[in-house]
Amino acid sequence: MKQLLEHMNPQQAQAIKATEGPLLVMAGAGSGKTRVLTHRIAYLMEEKMVAPWNILAITFTNKAAREMKERVQQLMGESARDVWVSTFHAMCVRILRRDIGLIGYDLNFGILDDADQLSVIKEAMKELGLDPKRQSPKNFLAKISNAKNELLEPKDLNHEETQQEFLTIYKKYQEKLRRNNRVDFDDLLMLTVHLFERHPEVLSYYQNKFQYIHVDEYQDTNKAQYRIVKMLAARFHNVCVVGDSDQSIYSWRGADIQNILSFEKDYPDAAVILLEQNYRSRQSILDAANDVIQNNPDRRDKKLWSDRGAGEILEYHRAQDGDQEAAYIADKIIHLSRDGYGFGDFAVLYRTNSQSRAIEQAMLRQNIPYRLVGGLSFFKRKEIKDLMAYLRLILNPGDDISFLRVVNEPKRGIGGSTLEKLAAYSLVAQMPLMDAIGQGGAGISKAASNKLVEFKSLIGYLRACVGNLSLTELVDFVLEATGYFQMLNADDTIEAHARLDNLEEFKSMAAQFEQEEIPKMLREEGGNQELGELTTAQKLTILLNDLLLQTDVGTEDGDSGPKVTLMTIHASKGLEFPIVFISGFEDGIFPLFSAIEAGGDELEEERRLAYVSITRAMDLLFICNANRRYQHGRSANNPESRFIREISDPLMRKTGTGHRASFLSNDPRPSFSLKEAVESKLPKLPGMMAKVESNWGIGDKLAHDKFGDGIVVAVAGEILTIAFSSEHGIKKLMGAHPALKKRTG
Repeated sequence: MKQLLEHMNPQQAQAIKATEGPLLVMAGAGSGKTRVLTHRIAYLMEEKMVAPWNILAITFTNKAAREMKERVQQLMGESARDVWVSTFHAMCVRILRRDIGLIGYDLNFGILDDADQLSVIKEAMKELGLDPKRQSPKNFLAKISNAKNELLEPKDLNHEETQQEFLTIYKKYQEKLRRNNRVDFDDLLMLTVHLFERHPEVLSYYQNKFQYIHVDEYQDTNKAQYRIVKMLAARFHNVCVVGDSDQSIYSWRGADIQNILSFEKDYPDAAVILLEQNYRSRQSILDAANDVIQNNPDRRDKKLWSDRGAGEILEYHRAQDGDQEAAYIADKIIHLSRDGYGFGDFAVLYRTNSQSRAIEQAMLRQNIPYRLVGGLSFFKRKEIKDLMAYLRLILNPGDDISFLRVVNEPKRGIGGSTLEKLAAYSLVAQMPLMDAIGQGGAGISKAASNKLVEFKSLIGYLRACVGNLSLTELVDFVLEATGYFQMLNADDTIEAHARLDNLEEFKSMAAQFEQEEIPKMLREEGGNQELGELTTAQKLTILLNDLLLQTDVGTEDGDSGPKVTLMTIHASKGLEFPIVFISGFEDGIFPLFSAIEAGGDELEEERRLAYVSITRAMDLLFICNANRRYQHGRSANNPESRFIREISDPLMRKTGTGHRASFLSNDPRPSFSLKEAVESKLPKLPGMMAKVESNWGIGDKLAHDKFGDGIVVAVAGEILTIAFSSEHGIKKLMGAHPALKKRTG
């Protein structure tokens, strides 16, 4: 016992020894919760003589489960092999493999992966005559997942309040799974609950087996996971849950913070232990985190402290613009690396993936090796490569590589066999693919040929528009005219919203490049040519070539040597780094504008995200933002984040010229609109998208079949920017979209 409790602080030792009855361990960031859990399991076996097969430990990731299992085995040897340490899903698979036959499934059921699930949804939509271009298969899949995590089958849903099409798809999807004896990951949880509810003898078996239950990251449990734990613990009540309500940041994937906050209501006799000693960070960093999180009312109060010393106060740098912010981060990394830190000691965190672009470019300019966690390099993301291919094709219709990338993106019904025939003909005729369209002799069907001609006409029209638009307007118009914006807006998923953010970031980069970088290049080259003399096509050529030069380095690839880590704050949870930079700490970026507008739970979760980001730092913390940055194709002035204003002044050293600028410059509301006079600049070609006027005006009220009531906040040609409820936020849609209807009054 002495060995198991050695080097534990009093609260950790108390949590290890409190083996009987329900226990809530509210474990602050860096407080050694995994060590407590593993030593508690070993203590049960060594001191309480509990059989290993009577102990259950549930985690959220396979990596965490492996780590916990290895640590317990290091403490207890081979006897620990019989302890069940697994994720929720792995545990449910083991339970269902034994008894799923009792609820009508074959014991040899199969599990669908994400790609298989999407295929089944698409098949169901095809059979029901639903257009995947109008209604996103991924959106249907996300809604089904949410329903299952809430333990709702189609029969449980209120048909009057639920879209009939969704119910039909949900039923058809489940029918297909049952017919093929397949289940998805959400079924593993829901079917386990059904098995326990319908067959008490099965539940009784597992209640007797798991006499001591441990759940890690309890704040991240959804309704189905919560229900499973509650059912398993109902007999012995020996359930120990470990987590931190201040680190609950996954409500968007079903996590319910009330599960951990209501633990004492579920178990009135529960003991509660707070782990407040942090073993990771300097006290100044923890003081900043405490300052921020105490502003959330819905939490269990605790104060993190450390015996690692006060350390240096955090540095808050406000740059003049977004590029200077990124350059500051890169310069600091270079400077600190000369003081003995390795590149692997640094992490740069940001709220959304689209923010990585400026940081990546700053790293490339300084030749700093970096790696992106949880995402591709900005210029390797599909939507960015698609957009750049469109722009290259507009400049050069003979670019076959770009042609093949975008001819059917978005889907235009131009299949692989059609393109193979076109390619064979172009090879024989010794002409580019675009020129081969409509020539005849390729053996292409009339329907397919018409689609190719439509695409060729579209590119021809866009080429005719180039000279009348700025770079930013051109990017916006290409995304609209090709249907790319509409495709992503229709796919109402987290991934689609991230792609839209990335395209908006590209648009911002194009605006900045045209207004600032190209004039700078001309000055440096010392030529006589003025910016006004350059055509948009020339500017576009300069932009694309410059991007090619920057992105050809590929420093984020390969495994050799330490690298600076770039990641979103969500991806950083559970990690730690000696030196952390948090970028974009501005109202409208962090917290997101949608959270500011919604307030309440959404803003509280953004604050918890700030707490998580701050507590990743061990020794040094740098918080950064900019007085001005390009957003959505225009220069915007964002106020500093309200979370910065919650940190006590003595904890911060302010640097940067941006502090002298006014923080009262703008509402952080994003503006998606460009010049509303774009349509007057465009050529009116017969039969080719000549009509760009809109029947909508700013302030018009409308109803959308899926998003509900909304109001038009900006109009750019046929594209409307519409503010819906906080659930759906701001979206860009075509004014002629069949799902939109004007409202009066």
